[in-house]
Amino acid sequence: MILPPFAFAHGGEDHGDEAKAPVSLPASGPRLELKSPDVELSGVLQDGKLTVYADRYASNEPVLNAKIEIESNGRKLQLLALKDGSYTAAADWLKQPGRYALEVSIQADDLADLLVGALEIPALQAEAHGRTWLDYAKWAAGGGAAAILLAVLFKFLRRRKGVAASALLPLFAAFLLGGHSNPGFAHGDEDHGDKPKAAPAAAAASNVPVAAQASPVRLPDGSIFAPKPVQRLLGIRTVLGESRDIALTVELNGQISADPNFSGRVQSSQSGRIAAPGGGFPAIGMKVSKGQILAYIEPAASSIEKGNQQAQLAELASNLGLAEQRAERLEQLVGSLPQKEIDAARAEAASLKARKAAVAGSLFQREALRTPVSGVISKAGVVAGQVVEAREVLFEIVDPARLWVEAVAYDTALSGQVAGASAMTAGNQPLALAFIGLSHQLREQALPMQFAVKPPSPPLSVGQPVKVFVQNRQTTRGIPVPQGSVMKNSGGETIVWLHASAERFVPHRVKAQRVDGQTFAILEGLHDGDRVVTQGAALLSQIR
Repeated sequence: MILPPFAFAHGGEDHGDEAKAPVSLPASGPRLELKSPDVELSGVLQDGKLTVYADRYASNEPVLNAKIEIESNGRKLQLLALKDGSYTAAADWLKQPGRYALEVSIQADDLADLLVGALEIPALQAEAHGRTWLDYAKWAAGGGAAAILLAVLFKFLRRRKGVAASALLPLFAAFLLGGHSNPGFAHGDEDHGDKPKAAPAAAAASNVPVAAQASPVRLPDGSIFAPKPVQRLLGIRTVLGESRDIALTVELNGQISADPNFSGRVQSSQSGRIAAPGGGFPAIGMKVSKGQILAYIEPAASSIEKGNQQAQLAELASNLGLAEQRAERLEQLVGSLPQKEIDAARAEAASLKARKAAVAGSLFQREALRTPVSGVISKAGVVAGQVVEAREVLFEIVDPARLWVEAVAYDTALSGQVAGASAMTAGNQPLALAFIGLSHQLREQALPMQFAVKPPSPPLSVGQPVKVFVQNRQTTRGIPVPQGSVMKNSGGETIVWLHASAERFVPHRVKAQRVDGQTFAILEGLHDGDRVVTQGAALLSQIR
């Protein structure tokens, strides 16, 4: 029995002495996925424990506090609801390999559904190309036979006592020992070095890499695998795409302005010096009421003007004294003089008294500056003793709840085509607008347009720039999605994330057009029924 050495070799292995670093993969079991138009169920079987997550199919919202029962081959499982929104039950009978037909019933406050599917439990695979006891028995028998043959041959050669025979003995022994050396097996995905290797983790019964089954990961095709616990942590929400007629939109530049019916200015009607009221000057942001005194103006006059007024006042005082004395004398002659002379004297005295009061008031009386409307002080630039000129704006009052937006349109065809409008601030805060009017006179080659801000609105400031989206009466066909659904990929392309399956999300290139401050219209790239991620899309894009 002279046997040649055996050698078996195939690719994908490392036979060096340097050991590879073991890959740490989380253990996971077979996964379950069932869906209906209302509900989507996903679950994982691990160590005889079945954990299930129930979500709304359209919105991906968790179905909480539901009653879920699973039936398979006459066995029933009543799942227990946990605080984290999942459902679990022990299922030792699912440890056996095979295909299990399942019927899942789910009942909640506003939901009742029955889902049918199957769970595949794969069989454990034995190690390929392993050496068995039969292999070692064969080599032991062959080695023993070679040793016996070598002993018989050695005894026979000693009897011959020939030089040539003695020289052939070592060569023949070497040949026999070499022919019965152990065969070599080389096979893939193994390391034959000296360092021990980590035991491989259990593979999942799906086409998703095992490493992706415990944490979110980006797959080679660019899609994202996100387990249900991760989806709930990120707050992933979706909406079903539905085509509809959408009004075409024109984007304009605009700014916040005050409503002229609920705003006002306080100006000085004459030159003078500012004096504070009893409660002091109002500050910016202070609420004021209509008719409230904000400041006083002390008229400013030259020395000559003051001297003339004082001389006129003295002359009026003298004439008033004479007129009063004359009226008193005539009153004593009642019956002797006509009554009309007495009445004329009284009227002359009263007229002189009024003229004296008017001239005296012009010298020392202050002018009160009052608010024309109720609102909030938006501008205040006065100090005590400040000298101001006539028509100078001293205070401005606005009503923060009554604001307008003024925009300019460079397309004259927009006139008469406005169907609606909205706006967006620099901080991405949406504004609902009501169209007021459009000018038919160009101003710097543009048409001014005015809109009223509908309540409720975020805090705004007069002069604040905004983006205005004007919807005209022309329409196009598209799928509306929220602003948070539309993203940009690394190549600058517009994409949305589609919920392809229970735990898989796929980026999809689309052609989008903004409809208003909160909505985009997907013109190309989507179909009715596609589940578009509306919340958490930015977080999905960050998964690597």
